Amino acid sequence: MKNMIMNLELKKHPYLSAFIIWLYLFFAFGYFETDSVVTISYIVPMIISGIIVYLYSLKKEKIRKIPEKNRKAPLYALGAVVVSIAMIYTFAHVPTDDFLTSRNSFVPLVFLSAGLAAYCIFLSVKKKWSVNRILFCIFILSCIVHLFYILTAKFFVSQWDMGSLNSGGHGHLGYIEYLFNNFLPLQSDPREKWQYYHPPLHHFTTAMVLKLQSLFGGQIRTTIYNVQFITMLYAMISSVSVYEICRELKLRRLSLILAFSITALSPAFIYVGGYVNNDMMATMFTLLCISCTIKWYNAQRMGTILKTALFFGLGMLTKMSAALIAFPIAVVFLYALIKKLREKDMKSFRGLFGQMCAFVGVAAPMSLYWSLRNLLRFGIPIGYIPESTIEEQFIPESVPRRLFDFFSISQYSNPYMNYKGENGFNEYNPIIALIKTSAADQAAAKDTVGYLPGLAMFWLTVVIASAAFIMMIYILIRKNTLPFVLKLFFSVMYVVYIYSYISFCIKYPYTCTEHIRYTMPLIVEGALFIGLGVKELKKQKKLYSKIIIRCVTIAAAAFCICSVYTIIKIGSVLTIQWMTG
Repeated sequence: MKNMIMNLELKKHPYLSAFIIWLYLFFAFGYFETDSVVTISYIVPMIISGIIVYLYSLKKEKIRKIPEKNRKAPLYALGAVVVSIAMIYTFAHVPTDDFLTSRNSFVPLVFLSAGLAAYCIFLSVKKKWSVNRILFCIFILSCIVHLFYILTAKFFVSQWDMGSLNSGGHGHLGYIEYLFNNFLPLQSDPREKWQYYHPPLHHFTTAMVLKLQSLFGGQIRTTIYNVQFITMLYAMISSVSVYEICRELKLRRLSLILAFSITALSPAFIYVGGYVNNDMMATMFTLLCISCTIKWYNAQRMGTILKTALFFGLGMLTKMSAALIAFPIAVVFLYALIKKLREKDMKSFRGLFGQMCAFVGVAAPMSLYWSLRNLLRFGIPIGYIPESTIEEQFIPESVPRRLFDFFSISQYSNPYMNYKGENGFNEYNPIIALIKTSAADQAAAKDTVGYLPGLAMFWLTVVIASAAFIMMIYILIRKNTLPFVLKLFFSVMYVVYIYSYISFCIKYPYTCTEHIRYTMPLIVEGALFIGLGVKELKKQKKLYSKIIIRCVTIAAAAFCICSVYTIIKIGSVLTIQWMTG
């Protein structure tokens, strides 16, 4: 048992480690058929997890340790103590009415945060910090914050197209309930029910998890609250995928930590990871495709390209927008084929061509199934999106103004998205809306976080996004930073997602279309280029390079801290609201 636990680490078994951590969170803090749970229900899992963490910490890692001169054990220990005191202070000042005898989200926040702080103190005192353990702590912190958010916001606060849970209900909840009861997608025209036009994988997976719970006596009215635990798992796997991509790009030490932390602690990943809809699952499969595509180019094996095909097909069975990643993937495949032709290596060319045929053989049936089914049975056009007629979200501004007006002061007076005519207009600039929705979710943050923290989160997001864009240009135009094919891959990916997003916003001029959930992979791409830029600047060993690296590091740290504060503030306010009525 000890050896098994000690071998579960982020570096060797990242996806398995993430899944085991999720299982613990799900069974310890999920909603089942129990309306009231005493505090001991949380303390026992905490003791077990403490033992696991202790055994994990005993393992001697084979990765290179941080040099003695870079160890700042007192600083780390002080930070952990401050976090612990802050959590205990928050815990002590929550209204006490039925607090310890009710299922309350502050309990897991306090105990899990204290456990993480204790682990950090242990590593500092024993001088066992390593890059991999820093990443592990960042990952656990993101899980704690995400757990706190979904336990407090539930799915009443901030959702898109959620619908209702009743017999024959509409929206994503209705879709899940229909599959829960019938196992098969709607056998009539999906356009008859709102949101049923989506491919069924996310909704079916969720329904089957709920069905499994029902076998043990759970009722769907209770277990439905665990839907967000499932999308949380997608977000955790997405973070691990980013870690895998970073390793393939040979990011190390500071560059790896920056790229991973910006993604794992991004508020957008926590918000979208709490949605009932299929956005997070589609993002997860897209990131898995990116990881496998880069792995395939580095070592062109049949198994890797089949994994890419599988993840692409599953993404298409989740949401049709997953098709966007096909364009950069195709660029890598074509480049590899053309390269073999130019080298006149026909044997390798035939081998690669065979692999790509296998890719099509796996991906095509899965990708086309839902569209062809609906086209042949109900005459629904491929790529069908229902027309929206939400008058309160309509954007009347002209296309040129929407695309090129970046300087109107009114757009920056509100750090949150102007929605339903707030401040006299609906948010109309797609890029500004993209930044605002990635910094703070409108419904969750506006009435809970406040103006100044929201303003700080917005401008820190602007700084990180600007740094990412500048670093991207720097890496793309500079020689010997990335293989040409990967430069091409990321360039095509960026253009495709930006073009698709802006086209979508123009074709459907409503505020609901101006949201980061449609371009989540761009957050990862930006984080990767920040890591790549820092890696390249460190090679130069010049004064201006050191200054830029330090500024980017400070900005990224401030971004992550502000993000964690924002989510905890949302959860704290919502918890007090639930408790005080």
